Amino acid sequence: MSSYSGRHRTPTRAERRATTGRRRLPKAFGAGYALPTAAAATLVVTAGGATAAQSTALASGTAVSAFTAPAAQHSEALADPALAERSKGEVAQTVAGYSDLAQRRQESSQSVAEGQGRAQERQRVARDKKRKELATQKREAAKQRAAEKKAAEKKAAAKELGVSTEDVTVDAAGTPAVADGAWVLPLTNPVFTSGFGPRWGRMHAGDDFGVPVGTPLRAMSNGEVVFAGQQSGYGTMVDIRYTDGTISRYGHMSSLQVTVGQKVSAGEQVGLSGNSGRSTGPHLHLEIHPGGGEPVAPRSWLAAKGLTY
Repeated sequence: MSSYSGRHRTPTRAERRATTGRRRLPKAFGAGYALPTAAAATLVVTAGGATAAQSTALASGTAVSAFTAPAAQHSEALADPALAERSKGEVAQTVAGYSDLAQRRQESSQSVAEGQGRAQERQRVARDKKRKELATQKREAAKQRAAEKKAAEKKAAAKELGVSTEDVTVDAAGTPAVADGAWVLPLTNPVFTSGFGPRWGRMHAGDDFGVPVGTPLRAMSNGEVVFAGQQSGYGTMVDIRYTDGTISRYGHMSSLQVTVGQKVSAGEQVGLSGNSGRSTGPHLHLEIHPGGGEPVAPRSWLAAKGLTY
């Protein structure tokens, strides 16, 4: 018969401990761990200078004294009014330092924001100034173009009317006209063909200008129509008395555009040239009667007005 004990396995270490009743302390309470653990506890608990007490407690070799000594010293440190006051001062100083730092940061941020605001304001002012300068330049350019256009219109009108540009005005609509009191030639680009004086045994009382039938004829200055109709030898004729009393006569016209008593201004169209009456061909017969009296040579009289042909 086999042995009974051989049928069972060998007890484990834990089982043997349970049967023997031995109780072992944790390693943390062993000789190899007690001192380092006590030292660590001492460093954590004591913040007010209990290092010497810890050394004494550890040198004694008892873990209990290593724990109780720092606690006692910590209590004594908290009970020290001077130390508590100094601690409060240090805390207050730290808090004040943080508050001062926060204040400086806030002031710095505000200063940066103000600087950015000033820079943006300078940029805005510069943009506004640039826009105003551009607007002024555009207005000046527009004025310059308008002045050049007006000068060109006056020059063209003066050339057409046979007067200087000083005797031409341009209204708001851009229409050129002869200035009040100015004198103009009766037609544009006159071609002189026959002058004042005796001709064919009789007196030729005016100057003749060869022009095609239908050429516009205009008043030489401001005045009033005193005759408009048919006259023997002259054919269709118009007489205009000007403000200085001078009367001009246009003969051999094809049509009239004014009536007796009508006020006319310098350069205003009064009719069309033609070949009516006693005429050898289409032309304008011009007579000048200063003060309404006897006729004079139109060429010299007009030259005194600054008009030449």
